[in-house]
Amino acid sequence: MRKLLLLFAVSFLCQTVQAQTMQEKLYYTCKVWGFAKYYHSEVSVCNVNWDSVLLAVLPDVRSAASSTEFNDALLEMLDAAGPMALSSSYFPDTLPAELKRNRDFGWISSPTLRSDVKEILDTIKNNFRPHPSCQVEYTPWPTPSSSYWGGYLKFPQDSIMLDVNVHATFPSQDQKLLMFFKLWNTTQYFNPYNYVLDIPWDSTLYNHVVPFSNAPNVQALNLEFLKVVGTLDDAHVRGLSYVYNEGFPPGFYRPRIKLKYVNGNYLVIRSMEVGVNLGDAIVSVDGLTISQWTDSLSKYCSAGNPSVKGRSIADMLLRRLSVGINETLVLQAPDGTTRSVSVSTINSFSSAYDNFFYDYYYPADSLNDIEWTIFDDCNIGYMNFGNITDAEVDAAYAAMQTLPGIVLDIRNYPLSGNAWALSDKMYTGPMQFSKLSIPDVEYPGTYSWIYPSMGVAGNPTPYLGQVVVIVDETTQSAAEYTTMMLKKIPGCIVIGSQTAGADGNITWLSPAQDMSFGWTSLGVYYPNGDSTQRIGIVPDSFAYATPEGIRDHRDYVLEKALRIAGCPLSASDITTEKPVVSIYPNPANETITISTTGTKGKIDVVITDISGKVLMQDEVSNNATVDVSKLSAGMYFVRLKVGEFNTVKKMMKR
Repeated sequence: MRKLLLLFAVSFLCQTVQAQTMQEKLYYTCKVWGFAKYYHSEVSVCNVNWDSVLLAVLPDVRSAASSTEFNDALLEMLDAAGPMALSSSYFPDTLPAELKRNRDFGWISSPTLRSDVKEILDTIKNNFRPHPSCQVEYTPWPTPSSSYWGGYLKFPQDSIMLDVNVHATFPSQDQKLLMFFKLWNTTQYFNPYNYVLDIPWDSTLYNHVVPFSNAPNVQALNLEFLKVVGTLDDAHVRGLSYVYNEGFPPGFYRPRIKLKYVNGNYLVIRSMEVGVNLGDAIVSVDGLTISQWTDSLSKYCSAGNPSVKGRSIADMLLRRLSVGINETLVLQAPDGTTRSVSVSTINSFSSAYDNFFYDYYYPADSLNDIEWTIFDDCNIGYMNFGNITDAEVDAAYAAMQTLPGIVLDIRNYPLSGNAWALSDKMYTGPMQFSKLSIPDVEYPGTYSWIYPSMGVAGNPTPYLGQVVVIVDETTQSAAEYTTMMLKKIPGCIVIGSQTAGADGNITWLSPAQDMSFGWTSLGVYYPNGDSTQRIGIVPDSFAYATPEGIRDHRDYVLEKALRIAGCPLSASDITTEKPVVSIYPNPANETITISTTGTKGKIDVVITDISGKVLMQDEVSNNATVDVSKLSAGMYFVRLKVGEFNTVKKMMKR
């Protein structure tokens, strides 16, 4: 009898020892639930309310005191899915390894899972066959009839993972787990870049599932959410993450100062604060060094490389949760001297500061509004991809085709498809410049290749001069794809600094009504298979803004580009503050008035159609009226030259 009691005690002790920690229980529950969601024949077509099943089982999972009780809870969940449809046909696994990185089911063999649970999971895995699912679909792009889906995904059951406003109705622990499980599994199966994360996505699940579910209030939940998506190392996530009323930590409010990250320094590039000057470097904020601030903010900052992380910290560094907070800044001037300044936060989302905080920045202010121009003192063309439209590309290239050099500025986000419009004119093709991995919504965790090309066969207008492309940490996504395309132009040279390393189309998810994020769901690679994610575009020649250049409104990066393009000296009009040149009314009827401030002298006016054909040319005084009554209705380009300053404006004629 004593032996039996001893054996019973030992058995009970072993069972207790084998009981999983809360982390382990939630880790495997998340994996089992997500796997069945996408692979089980009944769950994947929504014959089962899988969210309700999870919410019903989670209390048993959390309270399980032994391995047996935990596996009983998993078995209860899998039984609720119903029997897996058994396939009578063989399904060959012929995909190469790089196209099925996210289809990793090694965890099924874990000793944590009991043999009867493993048997069901193996049955699901072995009998799965690709099929349309109610859980994930393609989003047609660019039109509903398009055969190119572009990697945009939608999740009909998860468009809002928990359909509540967490600020109004704070979720229960199990509801928070539902949000977390959906978020994690969606990116587990459909993020093409899981394999390049610093912290494995499995580790994010293990390390964050308990803190996320235990978050005691809205602010704590928001911060946990941002920490989780921050581990995706994706600058798209950083730019597209949103939590209600707080923005990306630490808030919406900041002083009237805009910063730029340059080689480890945070330099002032715009200031409306007394005592804070252009070119100043931030040494400390409120007694904490820049290094300390970077350490504290990085956990909320999804970024793939130091360049884009610096860009993100530059945006976050001075933000606070309330308006009117005084911040003490220690600044270092370009000459090395330091001083302390007190500034106060304002609402940076006020329309009064739209341009101040959110416009692209060029050290030479004259570039802010330029679509394209020709630097007459050295006969080099310039296009600003953040401003130039597809139609303007036609006129610009017509004017520049015979020039010895063209500079293409992509320190911005390109408008529309201007790169395609330009490359088809400049390059004889077709030439493959990338390959894209498209997620397969019928076979979750796998991808297929497509091979985009550029250029037109027999192109009658190829460009034979020197092409120079300018990039920096603001060059992201479509801007990086544009750069990949233009790099194929023979002899093209890319200068500047490392780009953001976040290329590919975006899918959006909302864990709740007032929480959302976007992430890269299309994989972008060079034709040889090298990834651009996190790496970005590495310039052929590095060039950076300097404190002195920022202070003096000189664009040293553009000056270097012009020298490479064949300009013996930097063009003088890129070193001056921007004159303001305007035409009105626009749209025009009979006449337009041309006005300029910030410069003196006559204004050369050239009006062309969209093909670049010159229709009118004149030299006028400031505030002069120009008769356009003979022009037909349509769009025109008005090229204005005032002294050394050139710009091009669009004009609509009624």
